Amino acid sequence: MRPRLYSISSSPAAHPDEVHLTVGIVRYLNACGRQCKGVASTYMAERLRPGQKANVFVHASHGFAPPADPNTPMIMVGPGTGIAPFRAFLQERASRKSPGRNWLFFGDQRREHDFLYREELEKWLVDGTLSRMDLAFSRDQKEKVYVQTRMLERGREIWAWLQEGAHFYVCGDAKRMAKDVDNALKQIVAEHGQMSADDAGAYVSEMSKTKRYCRDVY
Repeated sequence: MRPRLYSISSSPAAHPDEVHLTVGIVRYLNACGRQCKGVASTYMAERLRPGQKANVFVHASHGFAPPADPNTPMIMVGPGTGIAPFRAFLQERASRKSPGRNWLFFGDQRREHDFLYREELEKWLVDGTLSRMDLAFSRDQKEKVYVQTRMLERGREIWAWLQEGAHFYVCGDAKRMAKDVDNALKQIVAEHGQMSADDAGAYVSEMSKTKRYCRDVY
């Protein structure tokens, strides 16, 4: 079987002897009405016991990490379990007292049940580790609201951060969310940077080449 890859959701600066994972348990009915379960997610959630050993390996992230300069601002878009690496990023910056500003876009279906790490994130807002946090819970109102919706609403501010050298990160679903976020980013650059669509695309491509735009999508 192919391995399952999970983003580490803790920083060694904050938890030197631990590795945290953020795992969404997969359960569904197939076309025949048979109950199916995710192999790795239900293994960790239901069958693995405290003290029991599991076979794991570390896979290099290829540069998906906080900026080397602790003063550099970060914009992070991580709905659902896509929050995982950004919890690690924020723990790292909090532990090292990095002065760079941090902005998180997080979302899921419902605030009451799906607001992962709510207490920790709200604490970081209070102590200044998080400069801003925009939330998008798609099923809490009649109109569907997603992280890319919030991005477009905050387009002017996002452009200002990018002009100040902010790094832009995305983690999560590759099929829909990451594409929608990419399109929203290009739209923001075109509108607020007063560029053509082609020039905005080239701007975002240059961000990617210089490691200012990083994606961890699956």
